[in-house]
Order: sequence, then C-alpha cells, then structure tokens
Amino acid sequence: MQPGGYVAECALAAARADDPTAAVADYRAMVKALMVSNRQLGGIGNNLNQLTWHLNKDGAWPHPDTVQRLLDRVEASIVEVDTAVAQITEGR
Repeated sequence: MQPGGYVAECALAAARADDPTAAVADYRAMVKALMVSNRQLGGIGNNLNQLTWHLNKDGAWPHPDTVQRLLDRVEASIVEVDTAVAQITEGR
C-alpha cells in the first residue's frame, strides 16, 4: 500500500468512527497483521521453491497426498489473506 493510500484509509476510518483514535489504531493493526501474513506466505513460497529444487535434483518425491495437503493449506492461507484485504478495502 502506498503511503498516500494508507493515510487516506486512516482518515476515512477516523471520519466514520465515534472514536477516531481507536479506528486508526484498529486499521493500523489490521494492516500490520496483513503485512506479517504476506511476509509469512512469501517465506512459505520460498521454502516450496527450495523443496521443489531438492526434489527435482534428488528425484525422491513424497507421496502425492502429502504434497496436495501442503498445497491446500497454502491456498487456504492465501484465501484468508485475500478475504482480509477485501474487508479492509471495502471498509468493513
């Protein structure tokens, strides 16, 4: 998020709220949580890339169900982050 967009969203949250300070703090907390989630998902992606490299190099792939469960968990995490972003940007 660009600084101007962040400032605008904080200003709108404060204008809509009965307690502007709390509204801005809540918005800031949501943005920080999303930034942490984004960094964690990036780390997971990096680990998956490294795992794939080693698996291709060694040829010792795990059982397909194990890989699918891992991918399902990553996809579910991405959906949760996308939902949170949508809620923030829609002002909910």
